Amino acid sequence: MSKMLTGAVRNGWITDQHGSWAMGFVPLGYGLWLAKPLGVPHLLMVGAWTCGFFFFAVAEKWLKFRFKKRYQPALYTYGGTAAIFSAILVVLEPQLWWWALVYIPLIAVSFFQSWARRERELSSRLVAIAAATLVLAVVVNINSAQPWFQGGVTTHAWVLSALFAAYFSSTVPFVKTLIRQRNSPGWLVGSIATHVLLVIVMIVLAARHVVGWAHVVVWVLLLIRAILLPLIAKKRAKPWRPRQVGLTEIGFSILVFVTLPLS
Repeated sequence: MSKMLTGAVRNGWITDQHGSWAMGFVPLGYGLWLAKPLGVPHLLMVGAWTCGFFFFAVAEKWLKFRFKKRYQPALYTYGGTAAIFSAILVVLEPQLWWWALVYIPLIAVSFFQSWARRERELSSRLVAIAAATLVLAVVVNINSAQPWFQGGVTTHAWVLSALFAAYFSSTVPFVKTLIRQRNSPGWLVGSIATHVLLVIVMIVLAARHVVGWAHVVVWVLLLIRAILLPLIAKKRAKPWRPRQVGLTEIGFSILVFVTLPLS
């Protein structure tokens, strides 16, 4: 079984970016929750997004490693299936065509960065986060005949997408301070400053009853971990592995997700 899994990862059928799973599917799940009652278009959206998620992951590797043939079966399978689901979806829900104005530039930038082997840069990560968190708004837009820029997405959905984007964006510099940039004062200061700013933003939102105070408390905890864990990592003889960091972050992620405003 482990050999099969290793082969699937090596050939691009399964992504090896553990952090991308939550980023790719938790906003989708929240979007489906907000979009109830669900119908055939929502199921098509799940199919299109899931295949698109895996297509995007293998396409990055295909571009980075200069079109290696071992990635082509997964690339064509996921890409073709995502295209079929998407085509049927936009025929049923033509207002979703307008999301191409958002996603085509994001995908183009991300693919170019992969081809240039700069997919780990901060800008590349932020582009991917924007694409992933906006799926919540796309799902909600299914329930409206209007395009996203003409009231087709509720204010609540936009807020939730922004909150997801804020959290996932904050994890990028934080994770770097634990692994690749654990000896960089600049990255540490930037990570802490980002968390301080977001704590302030969450306090303002809570005062306006946009989020609950429990969500603010979670962000204070995130700030504390952004200060303490890099200091611990710096004293270690070896840096933490990405999987170890991911397991540590699961608990914080759950706290963020369960304190988000669902109504």
